[in-house]
Amino acid sequence: MTEPIPLFPAPTVDPAVFAEVQHDRFRDHNMRIGLSAAVHASADRPWINGLTLLAPACHQGWSGLGSGELTPTRHEVTCLKCRRIRGFGKDDGSQYVLFALPPAGTG
Repeated sequence: MTEPIPLFPAPTVDPAVFAEVQHDRFRDHNMRIGLSAAVHASADRPWINGLTLLAPACHQGWSGLGSGELTPTRHEVTCLKCRRIRGFGKDDGSQYVLFALPPAGTG
């Protein structure tokens, strides 16, 4: 009889090392979630054993395998909630363009 495929891989990563690597990846960077064009500010969030990980400052959720969905970037923060939290510039109430649509009547 064959062994079933485990739903989750056996833990082989030291949480303290993982947290340190993630902090090194995102230090002085903003972040994107998955393939989204929105850029979020990063903030420390409690994790396990008193460790923290960086996550979107606005608490935007994501799915997937944890930090693999988060990508560091030096692009300007475009998430309005993150901008308000960080006090970046004046909030005129308009949302940054997340993706471009073709002009009306051309599609």
